[in-house]
Amino acid sequence: MEQNEKHSLLGKAMHVGEQLAGMGEQAKTAASHAFVDAMTGAKRFAKRSHYAAEDLMEDAAHRVKRDPLRSVAMGLAIGLGIGALAVWMATSNAKA
Repeated sequence: MEQNEKHSLLGKAMHVGEQLAGMGEQAKTAASHAFVDAMTGAKRFAKRSHYAAEDLMEDAAHRVKRDPLRSVAMGLAIGLGIGALAVWMATSNAKA
């Protein structure tokens, strides 16, 4: 009877081991699919970002050609604003 119980316990352990191995393969497959999906999404995002950047550059060039004085004034204002912000940030950090 004791021999029978050992075989039964060994059989159950082997069955559990087989199930765990199957789950490991499923997890590996799921992880592989998730990685491929993420890579595909990243490539699509990169392409869309590239196209958006090209469109932005074309729009900016068009606006500069259409109204150069306003474009230069806007660039100067933005540059002065960023410079003032940088000086303010540097002096406020130096005081602290």
